[in-house]
Amino acid sequence: MLWSISIQLMWDRLPFPDRVRAVAASGFDLVDLWDWRNSDIDAVHAACLETGIGVNGFFGTRDTALCDPAERTDVLDEIKRNLDVAVRVGARQLHVFSNAILPGGVVRPGPDLDAAQLLDVCAERLTEAADVVAGSGVQIVLEHLNTVFLPGYLWDDVRITAELVGRIDRPAEVGGVFDTFHQQLTHGRLTDALIETLPRLSRIDLAQVPGRFEPGSGEIDLGFLLETARNRGWDGTVTFECVPSNGNPETAIAAVRSLIQRFENGQEDQR
Repeated sequence: MLWSISIQLMWDRLPFPDRVRAVAASGFDLVDLWDWRNSDIDAVHAACLETGIGVNGFFGTRDTALCDPAERTDVLDEIKRNLDVAVRVGARQLHVFSNAILPGGVVRPGPDLDAAQLLDVCAERLTEAADVVAGSGVQIVLEHLNTVFLPGYLWDDVRITAELVGRIDRPAEVGGVFDTFHQQLTHGRLTDALIETLPRLSRIDLAQVPGRFEPGSGEIDLGFLLETARNRGWDGTVTFECVPSNGNPETAIAAVRSLIQRFENGQEDQR
């Protein structure tokens, strides 16, 4: 497995390049971002080259909705623009959303179609997007989100995104993510959901509930989920997308490193 830290939520008082340096100094392989336009992306890339780590991924869509048939051209244009940046900085993934996500994390509702029709539109658009990224070395990754804090979002279950990944059936171009925070808030039964969707996952995002905090601070046995994935031969990227529970990123990073160490040593109780 490769280990990544989302620097959107960690070391948030530092400039993004210094967050990269902090991740590298802590021994991780990769960094993840949200919207690269807010992340000083060229300086992030330079810091990655300087420290020998990489950019895992960032948003491939945000301003447009994959579920809206009226936005076909806009969606593909947005993916193309973000793909150009991903190739330039050596990013591995583009994270895409069913709906447009407005400033402040507000979901723009989709068109007045039933869920099956909306998912058919998503499948059509993702098939076209797969053609856009083909041969680039960049994979589109579908993001399920919770509807507790993001009401109106279409892909509210990892099973939905995994089903779409299967419909597209182009694993080099399109994969899924399993996010413990979002899935626990909306549907729970994390182990069942993980096992069911694992063959279609490119990434696992880890954070606790409540609070989206670091390992050891909440109700989810994150180590058990990692062990479940490993025991079934999964060897993808794990991203810690955590908010420090006490405001100190060093406390959160220590908890993350402790979890990884116990996991790699095969120890139990890796919560």
